[in-house]
Amino acid sequence: MSLPSIEGIKTIDQLRNEQSRPAEQELDRNAFLRLFTTQLQNQNPLDPMKNEAFVAQLAQFSSLEATTAMSASLENFVSNQQEERILRGASLLGKQVFAPDVTMYQSGGLPLDGVVQLEQSVDNLKLYVVNAANDQIVNQLDLGPQIPGEVAFGWNGGDGNGNAAPEGNYIFRAVGFIGDENFELPAMAQAKITGVSWDEALGEIFVEIEDGRTIALSEISHISD
Repeated sequence: MSLPSIEGIKTIDQLRNEQSRPAEQELDRNAFLRLFTTQLQNQNPLDPMKNEAFVAQLAQFSSLEATTAMSASLENFVSNQQEERILRGASLLGKQVFAPDVTMYQSGGLPLDGVVQLEQSVDNLKLYVVNAANDQIVNQLDLGPQIPGEVAFGWNGGDGNGNAAPEGNYIFRAVGFIGDENFELPAMAQAKITGVSWDEALGEIFVEIEDGRTIALSEISHISD
């Protein structure tokens, strides 16, 4: 009676042979040095290694040492840079920044400042102060023709009738006009930094502002006390 063969079954001798095999290891600089010294110890005295081959192997070993040292230095540099960024980010806590689409708290009649970044000239630039709770326009500022660059403006905290605007949250919105065309522009307002974080994947610092949003530090143009 013949028994059917089963694939994947190993004998005791096969398992012992596999266990007795040395584990594969990556060749590092220590392994290279051991191989080099073993080669020197076991060379044929009647036919020793030529000077050129000896110098070539020494050059390879020196190159390996230099590469290893450079890699270690680069790792230390990257680690130090990350620590420096985190410390620099922590120093931003409590500072004021100008960021786009900021929801500003106004305690009633309090003046607030803003900035609009223009990429091109406009025939007219209008600023709207909007109540964040109901999206109603509280006041508007007509800034007239403007050239490319930063346009700073201020809101006196009042409504269109000259009365103090009620306490609440507000947003600046900007609209540029060129001929019959109009387009919305990013209006930046002042907000306090309440938190700082480091994104390892993006390699960038992010700050959290008072309205709860998180913004990349690279998107912020002004920082002040």
